[in-house]
Amino acid sequence: MNDKRQLRQKIKQLKQALSPEQRAELSGKICAAIASLPGFDETSRIMLYHALPDEVDTSPMLTAWHERKQFYLPVVRGNDLIVSPYSPQSIKQGAFGIWEPSDIQETDPASMEWIIVPGVAFDRRANRLGRGKGFYDRLLAQTHALKIGIGYDLQLLDEIPCEPHDIKMDMIVTENNIIYKKQ
Repeated sequence: MNDKRQLRQKIKQLKQALSPEQRAELSGKICAAIASLPGFDETSRIMLYHALPDEVDTSPMLTAWHERKQFYLPVVRGNDLIVSPYSPQSIKQGAFGIWEPSDIQETDPASMEWIIVPGVAFDRRANRLGRGKGFYDRLLAQTHALKIGIGYDLQLLDEIPCEPHDIKMDMIVTENNIIYKKQ
């Protein structure tokens, strides 16, 4: 567990070195890469997240596609995440300072086609290191949606520590890489 804590700290320091302009540029590239993935045009039910300051900013996708896609956002409820439809007119700051729908309509995670997942770090075997609370692992266990982890290149490592309950991503997208889970 100590390894995970040290890795989270190291990645946090690397992300803090990015300027707001660099974050915006890299986030834009990552969002564009997602929009160019095979199947994006046909996919209509996508869960993503409203970024914390140190995460890849998904607002370019929300802005560009919210009229043509049905986006969903996670809502923290106790120790779990629930899924609720996104509407730009109905948003508030919730737990941990995360923006979430203010008019919560709980939606079955199994109905999602794609889920865009933040992470602290990812590796080339499609493993994800989260913040350590297991919110996303519990949510992702309830769905067969395509799981797309997104992060900056600096968050992509050769190998990260993982445990049996950690849910692998189907793919990882950074500003310069798209990595598919090996079958």
